[in-house]
Amino acid sequence: MIGAAAARSDRQRANQASGPRGANGGLGDALAEPARSADARRRFRRQALWGLVAAFAAVSATVVQLLKRQVAGTDFSCFWAGAKAAVDAIPRLYDFDYITALQGWPLGPGAVRPYVNPPSALAIFIPFALPPYWLGYGLWVGLTGALFLAVGLKAKAPWWFILMPPVVFAAYCGQVTFLVGGLVLAGLTFRERGVLAGILFGVAASVKPQLLVLLPIALMAERRWSTIFATAATGLLLVGFSVAIWGLQPWLDWFAALHRLWPLLFANSALVANMVSPYAALAARGWNGAWAFLLIPPVVVGVWLTFRRNASLADRSLVLLGGALLISPYAMNYELALLAPAFATYLNRTQDRRWPAYVVASVAYVGSAPIFGLIAAIALVPLRNMAPSLQRTLPRFKRRAATGLGLG
Repeated sequence: MIGAAAARSDRQRANQASGPRGANGGLGDALAEPARSADARRRFRRQALWGLVAAFAAVSATVVQLLKRQVAGTDFSCFWAGAKAAVDAIPRLYDFDYITALQGWPLGPGAVRPYVNPPSALAIFIPFALPPYWLGYGLWVGLTGALFLAVGLKAKAPWWFILMPPVVFAAYCGQVTFLVGGLVLAGLTFRERGVLAGILFGVAASVKPQLLVLLPIALMAERRWSTIFATAATGLLLVGFSVAIWGLQPWLDWFAALHRLWPLLFANSALVANMVSPYAALAARGWNGAWAFLLIPPVVVGVWLTFRRNASLADRSLVLLGGALLISPYAMNYELALLAPAFATYLNRTQDRRWPAYVVASVAYVGSAPIFGLIAAIALVPLRNMAPSLQRTLPRFKRRAATGLGLG
């Protein structure tokens, strides 16, 4: 009996000793569970990200199907023809029929293919019109694409942004998107070199000024006065250079051409269907496109708040260029490539709690709802940058309101 009692006592002591270890083990497992869950979420998001990249690449590969309807470089051909006219027939630079006939082949008879960029862009286009057409097109896409890629990588965008469908489509068309996007991104990158940034902005504006319509707001918000001066000086210099070479008449012809171009654009239902501006979306449904101009105040406020708060480069480029697409009546699908570095940067932030929202916005951006994707992505930027300011401002506002009502 004494031996049995001793054995029971030993078992009790053993159970008591093992109890705390078991409890600590359970607590450790409970503490480790969130970490394992976070690791699993990160792994899933990285795998999902590479799935998205593969899907982007697959969609981009379908651009070859466009060969059935149009040859590559149909937009570059307009710049090529404009440069040819600048060399040989400057009075006919904005003669839509002449420029279309000069191209001849891109879309067949009946398709109007005018040159509508300002005369200040001709100095950039002419060197690419000197070699044979296909060589000029290859050099144009290769050099401007290399600029866009290099600046995108410098801006910390993942390399695979070049696989996104808008980027591949812009290359196929031979548009100015890579040139303008590369110059603007570089200008945003060189924040400590204000004069250089202004020169880059000025050159970009000389090619496609409507894409930089929000730049003055952004630069004033950052108080970058030297950049504002350098941008204006560069633009005036390029305008003066074009006037010295070709005279003032091409500029008068350009303004007149813009008025003639407007009805041609919106009379072409196929062209309107490929536009990505809210104005065009309303017009395509028979509504008054001017309602889209109600977006101007919130876009301007968003640009001001984003640049005022020293936001990331992705945020600034998205709001600056994306905002311009939202408020411009005429914005085509190839111009979405301007935003590819920003969207790719957001998608690469797999640990961000907003990552699911970035996925939804990015899929819409490259899919059939680019306006929704653009608005959704831009909405995330000012709201995030606005939050700290509101947290500081609202208490002061409440105190002032209470004092004014005699409650303080």
